[in-house]
Amino acid sequence: MSTSPSSESRVNAALVGCGGIARSQHLPNLTRAPNLRLQAVCDVNRAAAESAARDYGVPRVADRFEDLLADPAIDLIVVATREDFQVPLTCQALAAGKHVYVEKPLATTPEDCARVVAAQAASGKLVQVGFNRRFAPACREARRILVQRGGATNLYFRISDEYWNWGRANPPGVRVIHEVCHVFDLLRWLTGSDAASIYCACARPDDEIYTLTFRSGAVATIMNSGEVTCDLPKERLEIVTRDPGALIIEEYTELRTYGCRGEPAVMRFAGHTHPGSEFTHKLLFEKLGSPAVDAFRRLRWELRNRAEAGQLDPADAELRKFMEQSFPHVNYLVDKGWRAAIGHLADCILGRAAFDGAGPADALAASQLATAAIRSRETGEVVRLR
Repeated sequence: MSTSPSSESRVNAALVGCGGIARSQHLPNLTRAPNLRLQAVCDVNRAAAESAARDYGVPRVADRFEDLLADPAIDLIVVATREDFQVPLTCQALAAGKHVYVEKPLATTPEDCARVVAAQAASGKLVQVGFNRRFAPACREARRILVQRGGATNLYFRISDEYWNWGRANPPGVRVIHEVCHVFDLLRWLTGSDAASIYCACARPDDEIYTLTFRSGAVATIMNSGEVTCDLPKERLEIVTRDPGALIIEEYTELRTYGCRGEPAVMRFAGHTHPGSEFTHKLLFEKLGSPAVDAFRRLRWELRNRAEAGQLDPADAELRKFMEQSFPHVNYLVDKGWRAAIGHLADCILGRAAFDGAGPADALAASQLATAAIRSRETGEVVRLR
């Protein structure tokens, strides 16, 4: 694939979309990555783009997406817009000769994902989809161990959060498209295999279990629930290895090994931070592991309950400011590989690394699994994938 960045040691990038995910991840990571230079931001809401440029020192605010595509100095377009814009913007960027990083899910249907697969093939440029968990340090270590131990045979993944609260604007039953796509991609990457079948058992909308078989012979269970509270850890992964042994990843902060001679019994990983924000958790997670994450979750939940009940001291301005401005969402405190993912793409564009991220074909595979899971839910039958 063609790379040839215009900058000698850093990739010149432009961000399209300055909303929630851009604020929580892309802007902090793009402006701190040593191999990237964020040159421009663009949003249909110019005030949002101007605010992002001001807060992160971005030199240019573009009024039109087409202006970025026409700029030969821009190597990479980062697409962080509403999902219904992602496919057309990605295809336009590829046609203009730009590399692309685009958020997940790439699209809500396999057919739209396939459009990007074709557009990338025609352009010869790199496209990375935001399945960042592949780059979480805990997952990288787990994959290394799995390769040494003959691979995975049996996997269990729990992904649970307050979707009943933050996702309530979505129709019921689509969490599998928007959130579980991360899990589908991570399991395919860890097993090194495509899924062969999926079965969905549903208790209520967005509160269900999927059973998967993989062509490698591995099997997996995913517990997906958007009906819990934020004091419960969001993600846990258990893996049985082909050589007798097992791994457990707790919230991307702790990897525990069992029966794995020569490996530490416990590995702990520092948290994820943003410039100008509280960073104590980063050190605590590396020192204490998952109990520190559990404590942060419980603390946030208890403080929120107190605030909603009107039990915070009105005179405690520091605590109120901490709750309103300084205490980030706990899901963003752990290192799920956001910064490493965009840094990896930049290294690939610069010719320093071989691409190991999730591309459009991986997004297509995740979308096909989500579609098959919904079909299984509706029919009550196992759905086999081609």
